Amino acid sequence: MEKTITKVYVDNEGFVVFVCSKCNLIQKQEAKTYGGAKGPIQVQCTCGNVYDVEIEFRKFYRKGIRVDGLYFGVTNPKIWGKMVLKNVSMQGCGFETMGVNPLQPGDLIKIEFQLNDAKRSVIKKQAAVRSIFKKYVGCQFQEPPNSMDADLGFYLRTP
Repeated sequence: MEKTITKVYVDNEGFVVFVCSKCNLIQKQEAKTYGGAKGPIQVQCTCGNVYDVEIEFRKFYRKGIRVDGLYFGVTNPKIWGKMVLKNVSMQGCGFETMGVNPLQPGDLIKIEFQLNDAKRSVIKKQAAVRSIFKKYVGCQFQEPPNSMDADLGFYLRTP
């Protein structure tokens, strides 16, 4: 049986609330304590139960998606490949490479994908690679300050 990973969000005061999956005990902790956590962390309750939690630090809503796309290296133009976009927000996205992942944190890339909206909007962005986990790549869009992508913004607001 696969372990369930609960996602918890940082509140406006900088705290996260953990709820034990066994006894429902609530623990409130400062999120900055876990600021460097990559992926899920394990929380141990006073009842002895150990459970996995992923802390969400993002300021912008991230929508799950599954569409094909392409990535192209800017830092290294020889790098390119097919990808499957897994999530997207106004400031970034996460995708999986179809083959071996040639990217590294700090690489600049261009990504291109078509949304599954009514307009079939094509999104083209330059992004900086921020995190890597096997084939998964987390990126931050490199946009001019105060720029707005209307198609992406509308897509994120629709269910």
